[in-house]
Amino acid sequence: MSYTSFSILRPGRAYDRIKMGSDEWNALMARQQSIIADGKGETVVGGWAAGIGKFVNVITYPDVDCSTGVIARLFAEQLGEVESSGPFVPIDDWMSKVSG
Repeated sequence: MSYTSFSILRPGRAYDRIKMGSDEWNALMARQQSIIADGKGETVVGGWAAGIGKFVNVITYPDVDCSTGVIARLFAEQLGEVESSGPFVPIDDWMSKVSG
């Protein structure tokens, strides 16, 4: 059964003193994306939320273990500090759960 996560991550220490948009920044972003791909994640929507200075992503994985594996690798390589990560529940599903 697939698992879809909603995550908010601060750039990790690997990004310290790296200028956004620089070659170094782009290399770190490519590494981050390769970790997600290695974990069999498919990004539904993702990007940089400038207003809060964080990465926001909705990613579908084959299962929750793949998701937690990606989070662990991002943390281990200091690419992201997880603010929040958990299941993404579409509004229709949520409403059926809370109104029943």
